Amino acid sequence: MSFPAGDPNFSGAKTPAFDTLVSGHARAAFLLEQLAGDLWEELTRMRVDPSPALRIRTLAERARSQASELQTRQSRVHHMQRTKTGAKLCTVEGTFWELSESPTPTPQPGEPAPTDPAKLSIELSEANLLPRAGRLRPDGTPFSPEEDAVLSWIDVHRASIIAEARKWNVSPQAIAAAIAWEAMKNVKHIPADMLAGTGVGTAVPNASFGPGKVHVDFPLVQQIEDRGYLPRRSVPEREKLLSTDEGSIQYIAAIMGAYSKVTEDGWKGPERYSIRYNVPMLTQLYQGSDLKQWEQNLGTRQKEGNWRTPQIGNPMAEWASRNEEFLNAALPKDPWKVNPTPAKPVRPPDPSVPPLRPVTPAPRNPPSPTPSGNG
Repeated sequence: MSFPAGDPNFSGAKTPAFDTLVSGHARAAFLLEQLAGDLWEELTRMRVDPSPALRIRTLAERARSQASELQTRQSRVHHMQRTKTGAKLCTVEGTFWELSESPTPTPQPGEPAPTDPAKLSIELSEANLLPRAGRLRPDGTPFSPEEDAVLSWIDVHRASIIAEARKWNVSPQAIAAAIAWEAMKNVKHIPADMLAGTGVGTAVPNASFGPGKVHVDFPLVQQIEDRGYLPRRSVPEREKLLSTDEGSIQYIAAIMGAYSKVTEDGWKGPERYSIRYNVPMLTQLYQGSDLKQWEQNLGTRQKEGNWRTPQIGNPMAEWASRNEEFLNAALPKDPWKVNPTPAKPVRPPDPSVPPLRPVTPAPRNPPSPTPSGNG
């Protein structure tokens, strides 16, 4: 809650800063709950007093209650943004949407029952804290609890996903598809995010963090950083960033933007071929390749003169192709009237090449004195 322009009577929220706050609070609540459970099991196994775990659980319950309250307010802000209703105050610091300071009850119906959480992968478990809207497909049938929960999560992060998609000129649906498939179809229960920053990604094969399960030590993320789509980071630094929702969205969008650029540069067929808004193809490459492999594929096509349209074949891409109704409910495929110009990657200096040492010019000798005519 903020008081812009020094007005003590105004209470409101600024996006996307408020979205980041809510996401962080929900994740903290989940991690506290996970910690309490793990500690209780360990203390019980050791036959010692489990009261420290119970105290942490009390904190977790308080944090969960606060997160639910914040998420309800967040849903109201997003509704006002979509419908262009409600009071807002525009300042040099951004746009603030007016919200009451009084507690807001969670909407009913639509709140997920505590005894009936959606079966989601752990990186998106906080979606179970969000109200389910009871969304329907175009034919009137309801989305599954898992789909409805993921749609609520995507709605919370809508602004961030669209901003990153615009930055690299790719479809927001492709980012949503990667996150949704990993959450619903590749369900994991290991709380890897609790180890973020330890460098575990260098020791554990296929270690991944955050929504979309970006692998922290795979060639793909290193290629993205080496080519300047994102800054170079160590594995622990990457783990910390990817364990946040915003960080994962940044990496997924940059990866898809890089694949799009490689395709445009390497496709030499008689007809133009772009994958920037080809959601199945973007997810195909996101899940099953890296930039160098795709460049080699395009090079082979050029040698063979094979310019047939690439076919999808991995589970994420096939799911994206079959679930257009879900993706259309999540985000627009192409939300802008004119496609944005993608950002230009800034390649970092090659660490193997030592920097040039500045050349110090030799001192200039002063001119010889002019001989005197009387010498």
